[in-house]
Formats: sequence, C-alpha cells, structure tokens
Amino acid sequence: MDEKWQQLKDWINESDNIVFFGGAGVSTESGIPDFRSVDGLYNQKYKYPPERIISHSFYIQNPEEFYRFYKDRMLFPSKGVATTNLRQFSSNFE
Repeated sequence: MDEKWQQLKDWINESDNIVFFGGAGVSTESGIPDFRSVDGLYNQKYKYPPERIISHSFYIQNPEEFYRFYKDRMLFPSKGVATTNLRQFSSNFE
C-alpha cells in the first residue's frame, strides 16, 4: 500500500469519529438533488423554507413537519459511483 494511503488508514483506524464532507457533485451523482437545480429543494414549494425546516429550532418546535420533510426529501438510496467507491474504500478499514 502506498505510504500516504497507509498513513490515512492509520489515522482512520486511530480515530473515534470520522466526518466526510461531500459536495453537490457527490450528491447529484448519487441521485440526490442539489438545492438550486430545477428539482432542488429551493425550487420546491413548502410551507416553510427548507433551510428553516432542517434547523434544530424548527425540529424542536415542529417535529412532525420536520420528520415529514425529512422522510419525503432527505432520505435517498445509496446508488451512485461516488457512494459505492466510498463504501469500498471504507471497507478497507474495518
């Protein structure tokens, strides 16, 4: 294994928590609409703006509406090349 990959593997194995920051390219490639496209969240009509719905304060005040929105608009099957590659990559560290 390349030295840099081994170093990354060591860091991951030694960590208690891992965060992956993926952008719109990973999301849209995986079938998740972005915020600004024609099908994006900002172009859909809701009683409240999406950025408000997914806020903690909205969740506390309106948990039913929060979960309805989450279920309808935030859950997506993991089917894209990027997510498949990430899963394959992460399996090397189990």
